[in-house]
Amino acid sequence: MAVLPNWWGVYCAILVTGVCYSYLGLKFSSYLNIFMMVWVALGTLVVVITLPAMAPTRTSGEWAFTKFINRTGYDNDGVAFLLGLLQAGWSLIGYGAGAQIVEGTKNADITAPRGIICVAGAIIQGAAIIIPVLFTIQDVEELIDSSSPVSIFFERATSRPVAIFFMVVLLVTQFGALCNNTYAMGQLIWALARDKCIPQASFWYSLDSRSIPVRGLLLQLLICILVILPSFGSIVYWQAIMSTAVICVNVSYGLPFVCRLIWKRDTMEKGPFSLGKFSIPLNIISVAWIFFFSIVLCLPRSYPVTAETMNWSCLMISAVVLFSTVFWFTFGRYTYKGPMQNIDIQ
Repeated sequence: MAVLPNWWGVYCAILVTGVCYSYLGLKFSSYLNIFMMVWVALGTLVVVITLPAMAPTRTSGEWAFTKFINRTGYDNDGVAFLLGLLQAGWSLIGYGAGAQIVEGTKNADITAPRGIICVAGAIIQGAAIIIPVLFTIQDVEELIDSSSPVSIFFERATSRPVAIFFMVVLLVTQFGALCNNTYAMGQLIWALARDKCIPQASFWYSLDSRSIPVRGLLLQLLICILVILPSFGSIVYWQAIMSTAVICVNVSYGLPFVCRLIWKRDTMEKGPFSLGKFSIPLNIISVAWIFFFSIVLCLPRSYPVTAETMNWSCLMISAVVLFSTVFWFTFGRYTYKGPMQNIDIQ
């Protein structure tokens, strides 16, 4: 089953455009973020108001808050609920990107954790959108069976012109997120090269005259294209790569917590931003959740399990772990000496 096979060129063009904007640097990234704050706030407000106002029919409160539809093939509704966490998990990743972007800003040791905590705003915004959506769904079966449920939902609840406008709002929002993540990944690759964590580190540890990691940006562009292109020919690959992405990102967030709990529980030096007595309990809760969530995301998406319904993310995760282990013992342990300081601490 193909996934929009004729759109691979558009996908590559959008990626290239995002990289080109990231090349403009941190100053333009800040301009984009200011614009996105206004755009997302206004877009959310328009959607929340327009959907209930234009919807031909509205569902009942009982249906919106208690109706449970299980078409996974599993008899247990709890399993179906857990499988649905992938979408929620996907929408709540990326907040770690601030740790890479703020490295070039003032008071990064304060602004970075504040920015990460602000992800709570996404939960509030999400709830503000989800509730009107639940009350304005016209035909849930049509949405489940559709290959483009979002656009179909907007069109059925409003009209075709309004649906197009809403999709433009989403497109601009997604492009802004792409630019931010592209810039963050370029910075991350440069930092990994600085600490000699990747092959040919001396080549990737390079900045142009405006302190932009151009080679890092181009490397992540190449990786994104190579990793995603197979999904245009296989829905199975697409589902696996999405699950794998959410697992890997969450595990990358959790590893520092594990290291802190094992080796630096009571001796870690506190920075200017600290959670105080809540730090250790929150670390433990985070690690437990990431461990549980990672297992859930490896479950098959439907039952009975076939080659097409199998969740192959477990295979991809195994490949990542195998590659990382081999790379560490053959290269990493000889070159990595710990994080390097860019500026001497006074």
